[in-house]
Amino acid sequence: MINNPERKIILASGSPRRKQLLEQIGLQFEVRPSEYEEDMSLMTDPFALVKFLALKKAEDVARHYEDAIIIAADTFVIYDGKFLGKPKDKEEAKKMLETLSGQFNTIVTGFAVIDCKTGQVINEFDQAKVKMIELTGQEIDQYIATGQPLDKAGAYGVQGMGALIIERVEGDYNNILGLPLARLYSVLKEFGVRVFG
Repeated sequence: MINNPERKIILASGSPRRKQLLEQIGLQFEVRPSEYEEDMSLMTDPFALVKFLALKKAEDVARHYEDAIIIAADTFVIYDGKFLGKPKDKEEAKKMLETLSGQFNTIVTGFAVIDCKTGQVINEFDQAKVKMIELTGQEIDQYIATGQPLDKAGAYGVQGMGALIIERVEGDYNNILGLPLARLYSVLKEFGVRVFG
């Protein structure tokens, strides 16, 4: 683990995948999920919205700290100009998977990093494309029965059983999981966080 004794780093997300990604790069951090209530209807531009939601999550957690670096993110799927969040139920998950079957879709992750001490904010997004295999109705039902699609934007993940239905990925694979690590690393360096020793 890389030690950042001088600065506390807070992940403003309860996502186990984001937590795993930061652990994977050896970052020492604490988790404090944001209580900000997402509203997907605030704006129609998905790229502006994903950045806005990530920033609001970061700001919500930042108010609890005087000297910490806050990392927040939000991810959703864009298909045919519309954005897909997490399905409300199995029916909605089925509709999403039927729509995405055999198609390319875009995964966009907005992220925000806030330095509570200096007030510095970086708020950006990254994107990657995913091609899904042609799914039969039976495959969709079986995948939904695992429960895995229900907590994921677009009703699928590239990890777990979802790995079986992904034909191709173009772009940062980690972005699809919920954090574009290469871009985040560059931002953390700007904030003086050492990731490599």
